[in-house]
Amino acid sequence: MNTLLLASLSSTLFANDVVKLEDITVTAQKKKESKQEIALSLDILNSKDIKEQKILDTEDIVNSTPGLFMIKTNHHGTAGFLSLRGITPTMEGEQSIGFFVDDIYYPMFDSEILDIKRVEVLKGPQGTLYGKNTESGVINIITNKPVNENSGNIEFGLANNNTQEYKALVNTKLIDNEVFLRAALRKYKSDGYFENKYNNNKKSDHTDGIDGRVALRYLPTDNLDFILSYDRNDYENGYSGFNTLNEVLKNPGKVNVDFDGKGEFKNDKFALKSIYENENLTFTSITAASNTKNIDYNDLDFTTNDLMRLKTNRDIDFLSQEFRVNSSYKNLKYLIGGYFSKEDNKESVDFEMRQANPLYGMPKFTKLTSSDDSTNNYALFSQANYAFNSFFDVTLGLRYDKEHKDYKYKVGYDKDLSMFGMIKDSIKKSKSSSQVLPKVSFNFNFEKHLLYASYTKGYKAGGYNSLAPINNQEFEDELSNNFEIGLKSRFLNDRLFTNLAIYQIYIDDQQVEQQYYPDSITSNAGKSEIKGLDLDITYQATDKLVLSAGIGYNDSKFDEYKDNILDGSGNIIGQKDYSGKRAPNTPKYTYNITAKYNFLADTYILAKLNGVGDIYYNLDNSVKQKSYELVDLSFGTSFNNCDIRLWSKNIFDKTYTTRAFEMNNEWYARAGEGRTFGFELAYKF
Repeated sequence: MNTLLLASLSSTLFANDVVKLEDITVTAQKKKESKQEIALSLDILNSKDIKEQKILDTEDIVNSTPGLFMIKTNHHGTAGFLSLRGITPTMEGEQSIGFFVDDIYYPMFDSEILDIKRVEVLKGPQGTLYGKNTESGVINIITNKPVNENSGNIEFGLANNNTQEYKALVNTKLIDNEVFLRAALRKYKSDGYFENKYNNNKKSDHTDGIDGRVALRYLPTDNLDFILSYDRNDYENGYSGFNTLNEVLKNPGKVNVDFDGKGEFKNDKFALKSIYENENLTFTSITAASNTKNIDYNDLDFTTNDLMRLKTNRDIDFLSQEFRVNSSYKNLKYLIGGYFSKEDNKESVDFEMRQANPLYGMPKFTKLTSSDDSTNNYALFSQANYAFNSFFDVTLGLRYDKEHKDYKYKVGYDKDLSMFGMIKDSIKKSKSSSQVLPKVSFNFNFEKHLLYASYTKGYKAGGYNSLAPINNQEFEDELSNNFEIGLKSRFLNDRLFTNLAIYQIYIDDQQVEQQYYPDSITSNAGKSEIKGLDLDITYQATDKLVLSAGIGYNDSKFDEYKDNILDGSGNIIGQKDYSGKRAPNTPKYTYNITAKYNFLADTYILAKLNGVGDIYYNLDNSVKQKSYELVDLSFGTSFNNCDIRLWSKNIFDKTYTTRAFEMNNEWYARAGEGRTFGFELAYKF
């Protein structure tokens, strides 16, 4: 009897008559292509992945993408940054990963996005098509377009930490086959993970916010398509996640400060996408504008004594316009485009010294700094692919990118401190730079395999660090030369997909950061060589079971880096050689392993293992977060237009840190979120 049962189970699980894996269509190179047929390393999260893995924001995207990592400081923090392929930006520099929504660049990446259809994470430099600050990759989020139907969805969710989530979506046709409207709304509220022991506040890390999106689509003819959209994020939250590193490792969800802190985040995005298409070409115009306001007010000494506080107020206006034409002629496919953007980044930082120093006769005071960084960016770009035959084709790309910056900075105090040598000061500076960004890729197409070899130039713009001393704020462009060999394959009648990319990166004029928290200096002092690989495997084991795994590995070390040693005031007291050291805030690897099993009619269970390698937090490589693993589980079923989902993240409550730094000879850190779990109920109509 047992033998018959096992035989029956085996035949069910490993039947030969199984479905094939779906080859997803992507727009990574600003045209429709198959993921398995594009000569580029990329990861895709489709609408099912987003729902089943409960992907709500950028941090969730990062945790579901092997090789991608996020340094997290707070809810919607402007001091966070992303790392990919061993390249990590500085706290006050430009990002090395571009963040795009529907082909539109936005300077603020740490936010929630509603109504996502697909997420494409492009690995390696993407400057030819996407421009500056895409030196290590691009996150491109594609939202759902309004369609010619009347439909909707409502959702309700509860989770631990007194978390509540409400979502609604409606799609309606205002004029049949011509005008459609799609709107989404989300309300999110949570007490948060951290508890302040000083005042027994279990809501010191609370979040309360609303996300909204509305899109209007107009199809006047078969050749024209207009989409006008507006997105809004509006949040307020607590800000008290830091403790000494030792305490974080012992009691990760506890902080002990006299001031809980608070934050505000408001983000408005407008976009108009216009497309004209005929049998010969596609013309696309994208006009976009955004405004981001971010205020953080937090304890700066991280103790129960009211010594220091920090208030940061940032206001970013961003405007962009892109035109491009896609066309083809015989064996030639090409794209030509132009781009302009204007960014005005205003920031004020108040350092509050809340206790007097009677020994020196110094009163309590506030140091007031403000900066205004205005940037105009212009670009012309083109990319073409020529197929010599069905076996061999070549891709050539070129972008000319020009940038001009006007910078103003002021420093002062709320009272006269001239007797202590602390006086008002200001500067005005301007700088211009231009870069030519080439790309070449040789592609060999076999029946079930794609082999490619490519070279691309990467570019991260220079700028000004407003946290540095007034005479040492400017830094220059960072450049990289990137070589990559990739192999994409299909096996077992399209039940097994494998994608491998091996790369080598040479970075010149590397932007590196010396921190004497809360200040820092950015300089072009380094050169690095990075070797690594990206590998992902997806296997349709049966018609019910799908297995996938991916890893991003990098060996990132300074080839050449000598920098000044600074005291607590930023004065030079010596020099140190960091050659051979690993770059800080860059994990050696991250990986995901996922198993999803479908059973009954519309029921699934999904398990995911996320692994992160060692991360050094300083240039000396003496303080690090050891490698760790997180396990997520989810279960879902559907019936009568209803969806029920149960989920848990970090199910084994693993302790880890998302940020660490040294201040006054003490190390401080922020813990990653512990175990979370909840359920969701959705109804479609």
